[in-house]
Amino acid sequence: MSEIRFRKLNQKGDNINMKRTLNIALSVLSLAGIFAQPLQAGIATPSGAFTITLANGNNFIATPFARSEEGVGTISSQEGTTLTVSPISGPLSYTANAYGSIATEPYVLEILDGNWIGYSATISSNTANTITLPAGAPSNLTGSKYVIRKDWTVESLFGDAATSVLTATDLGGGDDQESADQIRLMDSNGTLGPLYFRGLLSNGSYGWFDENGDNVAKTRLPFGKGIFIKSIGSKSLILSGVVRAVRTRIDIVGGKKINLVANPAPFAVKLSKSGMDINPGTSASTADNLRIWNGTTWNNYWRNTSGRWTFGSNTDASNVTIPAGAGFLIKRNSNRGDLKNENALRFAATAVAQ
Repeated sequence: MSEIRFRKLNQKGDNINMKRTLNIALSVLSLAGIFAQPLQAGIATPSGAFTITLANGNNFIATPFARSEEGVGTISSQEGTTLTVSPISGPLSYTANAYGSIATEPYVLEILDGNWIGYSATISSNTANTITLPAGAPSNLTGSKYVIRKDWTVESLFGDAATSVLTATDLGGGDDQESADQIRLMDSNGTLGPLYFRGLLSNGSYGWFDENGDNVAKTRLPFGKGIFIKSIGSKSLILSGVVRAVRTRIDIVGGKKINLVANPAPFAVKLSKSGMDINPGTSASTADNLRIWNGTTWNNYWRNTSGRWTFGSNTDASNVTIPAGAGFLIKRNSNRGDLKNENALRFAATAVAQ
């Protein structure tokens, strides 16, 4: 058990001078030099490992860590979705397309300060001093500090197929994915997306596959998205990475569709401290809903017209927590649209090393 001190930020990303000493079930892999580092989001963040216990059956999990920084810089100008950048650490001149769509792994650019703090997007392409983002990226990123990092993939999160703790199916022996632990994300239609699983081939090798038999080892599992795992038996999954020090913006699909999202912090977060400003209502049926899995079913929470988190008809749920390492559901009321880009849901609770 290691002790790490965290500072909470408010919804705007401003320091609210609340120190929280948190004993969490993680072992710190590397804290060298952390106390000499400036309090800058996403830079020189500590590394850690986090254990999630998977129960037999349905599990909804999150990674409380990001992958390490590949480079940090400032956006000096912007034309459309193409950013001219000035790197300040990592490579000072980028290799063309090293971070783009043809790279072997998905890379994301994350904004560390300013109005768009917490925004991230996959990198479409890059040159020595430019980075191009997908359509729909903010148009006013000039002056912001950014970090480039790899995003999670099936292989990087759950381990090499040969050694992963997830249960594999014997494809060479004629078994199918029903004999394996199943990994799924929620798609943009509010339904569970493609199924990924670990399989043993007839030649004795293991791989990560989808239902079509395609290799999905490098398939992206976006940070901030919850992950569904149907586990065969109970087991412990160890997740590792770096502690992010910036709030998270999470895109939410509207129209009463289901969104499986993640607690991105390595500690349990009270609903009242999460900064999630989902739309209130006079009842659960008129408000946006947040649901937390209790191991058997979903507990449903909503905000009343005074903004108080509520359970049932009128029970105060302000102190209810979203567990560390947990995925949870957001469902907007049927008459409300998407929350994306500038209007994306903001998860304010985060951690900064002291």
